[in-house]
Amino acid sequence: MLVIDEYLAVRVLGGNWPADLPDDDLALPASRHWRLLQRIHNPAGGQLSELLASLPQSDLSVVRFPHPEILQILDPRPLLDVAAQIAGRHHAGGLLIAETLAAGLAHGHQLWFGLERNIGPTLTTIAGQLDISVHLADRRP
Repeated sequence: MLVIDEYLAVRVLGGNWPADLPDDDLALPASRHWRLLQRIHNPAGGQLSELLASLPQSDLSVVRFPHPEILQILDPRPLLDVAAQIAGRHHAGGLLIAETLAAGLAHGHQLWFGLERNIGPTLTTIAGQLDISVHLADRRP
């Protein structure tokens, strides 16, 4: 199972599977799905709102309620204790990063992102310390 970020999730749900993304089950941490839902219901003009606005209106329901055979939303409960440990020990900076790293630990020690600027130095550093590989999906359609 591959843990992905919300930007990559929108691409995949919109039918744009990156060429270098392995053919595997995809999972999105709950806090990242929450970010998508927030921007669907209250666009704020940022990059996530713009990405969602590029989808046809009919695709927004696919983002709101993704089919589990395409994208699974991870249950946060089994991840919260490890996320809290990561946040405390590594100063992860909040639930979004800590839960993402905990999901990476629990699901294959790798994380996949859709935009380089969303990886960030904190996540990169902690991922390296936890032996989690960080990947940027190919931008080509």
